[in-house]
Amino acid sequence: MSNNSPIPPNRIKQALREGKSVVGTMIAEIRQPAVVQLLANAGFDFVIIDNEHGAFNLETIADLARMAVYVGVTPFVRIPDLTYPYIAQSLDAGAQGIMAPRISTAQQAREVAQMMKYPPMGVRGSALSRGYTQFKGGSVVEAMATANEETMLIIQVETRGAIENIEEIVAIPGVDITLVGPNDLSIALGVPGQQNHPDMQRAIQKVIDACQGYNVYPAIHINDLNLAVHWARQGMRLISSNAEIGLLVNGGLQVTKAIGEAFGR
Repeated sequence: MSNNSPIPPNRIKQALREGKSVVGTMIAEIRQPAVVQLLANAGFDFVIIDNEHGAFNLETIADLARMAVYVGVTPFVRIPDLTYPYIAQSLDAGAQGIMAPRISTAQQAREVAQMMKYPPMGVRGSALSRGYTQFKGGSVVEAMATANEETMLIIQVETRGAIENIEEIVAIPGVDITLVGPNDLSIALGVPGQQNHPDMQRAIQKVIDACQGYNVYPAIHINDLNLAVHWARQGMRLISSNAEIGLLVNGGLQVTKAIGEAFGR
């Protein structure tokens, strides 16, 4: 990548290649870009802007993604549907990666990868001087090549099909991360909410094992901190835990509980 490239480097991709592991969280509700700086101050390496279950429009995604890049946090966007506009517009706005939900087959993963990559790797349309180039121009050829290198595709593993086809999914060019969504996966496996169930343990371990031998990194998003620590020790390279709303409530509860007990409540 040229030092003069208008496309900022993806810090998470660099860290993973260096053998490091990373921790992040979701942004589900708070629209103020300052929330990203607060999460950076808390030590998070990446944020997942939740456009599947969160209440965000494209302008908000752009503001959050750009702030994330400015403060050194890698912004991913979980799209609500596996269609070109959600993918391309999120990337043009400044997202450095796409998280694709409800993937069940390798073909779905291939199609998403092609939509988010420029030719010759994919079919993404080119427009310079946008959020992802920090509103700078430059060489079209260099910008496309650099964007292809820096953007990351996260395949969310939350269906029975994804578990059954995980070996084929990790072999798809352009897939960087397979992220387990244990809530929906537990539902799909017929053990809803039982994240410690043996079927869940086996399925999650299968994802970790499948990534071996490929340049694909296993990941999980999980709110239970004890389980997050467990899977970090089992080989997960990316751990996403909770969301900004949960972190706010949990932090507030610690304060109100401690002071409330002192008041004798």
